[in-house]
Amino acid sequence: MRIDLLRHGACAGGRVFRGHIDVPLTDAGWQQMEKGLQNLSAPWTRIISSPLQRCHKFAAQVGLDRDLPVHTEAGIREIGFGDWEGQPVDRIWHEQRALCEAWSSDPERHSPPGGEPFASFRTRVLASIDGLAKRYGDEPLLLVTHGGVIKLLLTTAHQWQPARMIALTVGYGFGASLEYNPSTRKFSILHPPQSAYVYPA
Repeated sequence: MRIDLLRHGACAGGRVFRGHIDVPLTDAGWQQMEKGLQNLSAPWTRIISSPLQRCHKFAAQVGLDRDLPVHTEAGIREIGFGDWEGQPVDRIWHEQRALCEAWSSDPERHSPPGGEPFASFRTRVLASIDGLAKRYGDEPLLLVTHGGVIKLLLTTAHQWQPARMIALTVGYGFGASLEYNPSTRKFSILHPPQSAYVYPA
């Protein structure tokens, strides 16, 4: 099954931990998604979107423009950041540096206070992808989702450890194309090349 991934664009509120907070795109964020969409070219049969408006409003407009059905999928929403949600990223890193470093280097053992455990996040995202494959078979899909979800799928495709997620750069409007084999539950990356999303060593 061909899956094209599109990350949402910049949002109102600046550089904060958003997670499950529902905030709108900025005008610049909308433009970032339009630009990212241009790099994806599969003849999609439907669009699958996170229920959060920073994804769903753009997905709904693309569906209207292209006469495609749009479905929401709760399993591909962002990881929950718990007490960090809505808080500036720089301030949290300054005030809770030890926890931030532990979380970023070993997300399987450390989570934000009150946050969604990484194992739960991974399980729900991969279960959603598997469920989409069962529902839609070989249909090519466009998934409008979040940075954490995309990083998880890229690291899973590479069979990297979750700690490698911190080394990935998935900017606003980032797009990627994957092939998913439901029999083996493995992914392969069709686009872009690894150099486009891995920070230089």
